Amino acid sequence: MSNLLVRTEGPPPQDFVDDWRPRSAKALPDDGDDTPFMPLMLALENVLGELFGMVVAVHPGRGLLPGAPDIAPEIGAMLASMRLGGDAARPVPHVSGLTTARHAGLIAQILQPTVLQLWPPEARRPALIVDVVVTTGTGDPVVGSMRLPAPAAPVPLVPPQPLGAAGLQLPMRLAVRLAEADVPLARLLPLRPGLVISFDICAEMPVLLGDHRLALATLMPLADGRQQASIVALDLKPQGERI
Repeated sequence: MSNLLVRTEGPPPQDFVDDWRPRSAKALPDDGDDTPFMPLMLALENVLGELFGMVVAVHPGRGLLPGAPDIAPEIGAMLASMRLGGDAARPVPHVSGLTTARHAGLIAQILQPTVLQLWPPEARRPALIVDVVVTTGTGDPVVGSMRLPAPAAPVPLVPPQPLGAAGLQLPMRLAVRLAEADVPLARLLPLRPGLVISFDICAEMPVLLGDHRLALATLMPLADGRQQASIVALDLKPQGERI
């Protein structure tokens, strides 16, 4: 006799084959972003599987035609049929109408927290397009595409910081009162163009900002013949009627 050994094994389990239909060749090409979205797509399978109570497979999509809705009407019609008391396991004959669009928007709201949590931060694409395959009880799968927009980048909150010493570097125009004199109205009557009026310059001139006096200044001549007012003391006082 030979040393032939015979081993009995049970029949192999039935292989699960997704009835996946690739996108049309007319669809827009991918943007070339190779960021791994597999954790997000697996999470989407779980969320959609719990929503419909069926086996759901999510595959990378090849793009949508311009003007296509973000959530395929076929998927929205399934949820509408469930919410309205129908059987979502049966093929949906009508995929248009306001009710279908409203339930498609509801699906987008349900998926939004998962997208916010698992969207890869290094991804450059503005949206992720996936093909969703829902295996119904009758064996006829429902296939539709979804466009999931990328989460908006959060705007960092910058706490307000006091200016401190940096406020002294801000440019500001100030008025300096060179001189002042109290004269009777009679001396103003003979005013005419070209008339020279003599007055005495104040040794310490007030520096004004609006209706307030900020400091005292004195004039210093410059090399080009101009005069420069230099602050010699701080003196904050109300100058007008407002306090």
